[in-house]
Amino acid sequence: MIANPDLARRSAALRQVLEQHRATGDRRRRLTDETVGALTDAGLLRALVPRRFGGGESDLPSIMAATIEIAKADPSAGWVVMILGSGAWLTGLFQPAAQEELYADGPDARVCTVLTPHATSRRVPGGWVLDGGWAPASGCLHSSWALLGFPLEDGAPGLALVPMGELSASDTWFTLGMRATGSNRLVGKDVFVPDHRVLALGPAVDGIRSTDEPRYRSALMPTLATYMIAPFLGIAAAVLEHVVAQADAKGIAFTRYGKRSDSTAFQLAVARAATNADLVGMIADRSAATVDGHAAAGTHPDYVTRARIRQHTGHAVQLCLEAVDDLITASGASALADDHPLQGYLRDIHTAARHAVAAPATCAELFGRALLGVAPNITELI
Repeated sequence: MIANPDLARRSAALRQVLEQHRATGDRRRRLTDETVGALTDAGLLRALVPRRFGGGESDLPSIMAATIEIAKADPSAGWVVMILGSGAWLTGLFQPAAQEELYADGPDARVCTVLTPHATSRRVPGGWVLDGGWAPASGCLHSSWALLGFPLEDGAPGLALVPMGELSASDTWFTLGMRATGSNRLVGKDVFVPDHRVLALGPAVDGIRSTDEPRYRSALMPTLATYMIAPFLGIAAAVLEHVVAQADAKGIAFTRYGKRSDSTAFQLAVARAATNADLVGMIADRSAATVDGHAAAGTHPDYVTRARIRQHTGHAVQLCLEAVDDLITASGASALADDHPLQGYLRDIHTAARHAVAAPATCAELFGRALLGVAPNITELI
């Protein structure tokens, strides 16, 4: 159940401005200032910031519904909202001193995230010193802080909260799609991170929390994985809307059909795509209800439940990908033209679907191992 439908309404109201700046962002390989300003003014980039710092502390269904609306208009903007929102949520797991430092100037501090520990580290009095390069750092061009993975002294994964002023960004993001996410490589040399800005990832994944706030005691990977469904569902919904709206506009080449909507093959393709989108919506609703339900009850979902949510995310992404592919194929070769509105969605979803958290084989394997009790699993991020 969506607790704050106004967040989605504000997001839907941004569609025109986001669509106007989408092509420019794609060309520049970063969101435009107008797009970021609109997202900020609508409160989307602070929706998962703790309420005590002026944020929205949103429930998961509400922020997902809002992100779906953003991705309909601009998939890159939807992805950045999801990544920065995930960063804001993760900061709620840190010590109060880190949160107070981060939000000292207000709730609009933005945090990009790269969980993979692309770094070397050494323990020093009072903290850690990091050297490394972290990519892809989606949203880093619009962030003031970064959450970066690094190895703790026992080799276990940790997260470091680092001001962007202590890092540099290498211009490395040249891709088929999701170009405006600006997912460049962050580089740090001899970066000191005090202990209060370090989070051991293992205990956080296992549900060890020191907060009474339900939003920030929800399961770590199920929260992030469930939220990731939103931009994919937004893309699939946008493509479906466009294809249905244009169904009577032209016929099908080399057939007698003067309207696509009269074709049984076209009807079946639309039906399959709409059904896949409906199934993804059901998966998202169930996963979000499970995550938020446990958080509200002060419980932690068991290992198999967490693995199931990760698997459902991978499956949901594949269903969205199939829906878009079916609809593009049904629309004919013209949909692949540079100036066709569907081509960008195709590029974007095929790029985003390669994200490691959503990899279908990985998700299926870790879920199968969890169901069968095979240990160790292939990742701790469950």
